[in-house]
Amino acid sequence: QFRLGPIIFKVIVNLIVKAITSPFSLLASAFGGGGDELSMVAFAPGTAVLGADAKVSLDKVAKALTDRPALKMTVIGTASLDVERDAYKLERLNALLHAERRRAALAGGAALPAVAASASASAVQAAPITDAEKPALLREVYKRADMAKPRNLIGMAKDIPVLEMEALLLANIAVTDDVMRELALQRGVAVKDYLASRQLPVERLFLGAVKPVPADGKWTPRAELNLMTN
Repeated sequence: QFRLGPIIFKVIVNLIVKAITSPFSLLASAFGGGGDELSMVAFAPGTAVLGADAKVSLDKVAKALTDRPALKMTVIGTASLDVERDAYKLERLNALLHAERRRAALAGGAALPAVAASASASAVQAAPITDAEKPALLREVYKRADMAKPRNLIGMAKDIPVLEMEALLLANIAVTDDVMRELALQRGVAVKDYLASRQLPVERLFLGAVKPVPADGKWTPRAELNLMTN
């Protein structure tokens, strides 16, 4: 008994420390393997859209939380201006191209891309921009853009190659710390809303303060999950 006492005490202390510093690792079996890696939800750079792999991981988290009603979750979105500046610009331009495609379709000037007959209207509108569509859409977005443009001798906007239009549009998309904070917030909301859609009570899900982060070779775009008890 004398020899076992210190060992048992050390095990208990280690479990307490692990519960504080790495709570997900204690739930590894509940998650069907893994553990700490499920405490982070990955996003593509510049976006706040949950990918298929992220949803699979969140389904495991939701199941573990459903089985343990004493646990609550705080979601903290993160983003990095240094790491995600260019990717955010590309995503923003892509959003402008999609918006122009919808506008043209509503005006009867262009058709949306053909997809499966069973696809919803939102799925049709979100279909990727094709190489065939892109030049015309870029010209329209460029025409509408409120920015300095190359002019001819009489002051009219010059007709320039599509690649130059794209470069100018990207150069004029502002990406600031505030933009990154908003992106981080959107990531947190996306994760929280997805978990809520898995029948987790909203009173057990919280948004933490967003975390813009500096450049770090090991950092990847993500939201972080923190567990706590009642």
